[in-house]
Amino acid sequence: MSHHTIQDRAKNLIKGIQHTVLVTTDEHGMPQPRTMFVLEVTNDFTTYFATGRTMQKCSQIAANPKVCLFWTQVQEGQLGPGYVCLKGEATVTDEQSLRHRFWKDEFKQYFPFGKDDPDYVIIVVKPKELLVMDSMKYPLDKVEF
Repeated sequence: MSHHTIQDRAKNLIKGIQHTVLVTTDEHGMPQPRTMFVLEVTNDFTTYFATGRTMQKCSQIAANPKVCLFWTQVQEGQLGPGYVCLKGEATVTDEQSLRHRFWKDEFKQYFPFGKDDPDYVIIVVKPKELLVMDSMKYPLDKVEF
């Protein structure tokens, strides 16, 4: 199966899912999952999140940038049969153009100084591997970037 077909299937699965699980690794080597609001997933699967500079995930990314993102379908209040797993490398940036691009007024409750709040940063995840489950067959379809 072509990489483009697998990527299209992944895009169809995550379309409309606003939250994903971001998994970092703590100082003991243990996975640390948390639900995150997705700001954007680009055509090449670069994924963006907003967070606070002082949040634990930022120091975990600085120590080990390897992360995993996980989207799962929900149908009628139940977990659906499909999911997408994206493994990649994350960076935390305070690049002004990104902060302004992704600013939402509802962020003001966390960042009272607005889009220029010094605590407001963007997590950027660059993909390394994409796994797609939507057909109940194994092994999962995979794309490496």
